[in-house]
Amino acid sequence: MGNEKIEKIYPNLGVITETEGPAYGSFEHSSPWKSAMTAFYWTNFEYPLYHKHTDWEITIVLKDCIVQKVNDTEKMMTVGSASLIGPRDAHAFFYPDRVKNQYQGLTLICRDKYMRDLLSMYSPTLYDDIMRDPQPLYFNLSRNSLEKYTDMLLSIQTYENENTPETELQCNMVFSGVMLKFLEQYQSGSDMPTVLKPFIQKLNNPMITQEQIKAEQEKLPYSYPQLTRVFKKYTRCTITQYVNRAKLQYAKELLSMTDMSISEITNELNFESPSYFHNLFKKHFNETPSKYRNRSETQ
Repeated sequence: MGNEKIEKIYPNLGVITETEGPAYGSFEHSSPWKSAMTAFYWTNFEYPLYHKHTDWEITIVLKDCIVQKVNDTEKMMTVGSASLIGPRDAHAFFYPDRVKNQYQGLTLICRDKYMRDLLSMYSPTLYDDIMRDPQPLYFNLSRNSLEKYTDMLLSIQTYENENTPETELQCNMVFSGVMLKFLEQYQSGSDMPTVLKPFIQKLNNPMITQEQIKAEQEKLPYSYPQLTRVFKKYTRCTITQYVNRAKLQYAKELLSMTDMSISEITNELNFESPSYFHNLFKKHFNETPSKYRNRSETQ
């Protein structure tokens, strides 16, 4: 197609210009919330134009089926199937045999910075590991998960489709929750010991307490020194560092999206004290929680 402009094939994508190779779409093309870090929209159409994104997209099938082509590999996606598409991927999706069906889907999108921050709380190298993975990134959601996340998004959808701090926080939570399901299945393909995986999944809860962590540790067939060695081997960080990353990442969302006080956030995330949370946040992000909140409000 050369430099031909393809104008508004689908309203939510706006104008896409195809140059050499796949067309590119940005977060601003796709998002109904231009200033947000995450957003979503419902789909009931095929999109056969082979294209790439500068950011990240999760496509989830809610009804019937769709064929997705990712980096020249095609896969039939049925109800509960999901795919993670990043800046490295070219993709398109279309009806099987070009016959229109009753396909319905959900697309979650996020900026690249949000994805980097989200993955960094699990492992410093996880973003790069996923970007280097040559395989299309498919995973599955249970029917309960589909109902849970679609209900959450329906509850924040407004007629004007405006985003507020509350709706953006809810959307961030849905995106993070779906990504957690992806990571559980993505990590299950590694050589990590099977008994360690449920433990790590529990640590992903930012509200987990020290007592709960200790109780989960006692279920494992390791002494504490053995556990620390095995844990660091597969996550490249200590248990404390892993837990704090999850808590601090969620704290950033609470600081920017809610009016909760520092003390309330400390209690919500089960930190030892406001001063401990303050010092840990400053050490991790190189600024205090208050300064981060003020900066977020002015952006």
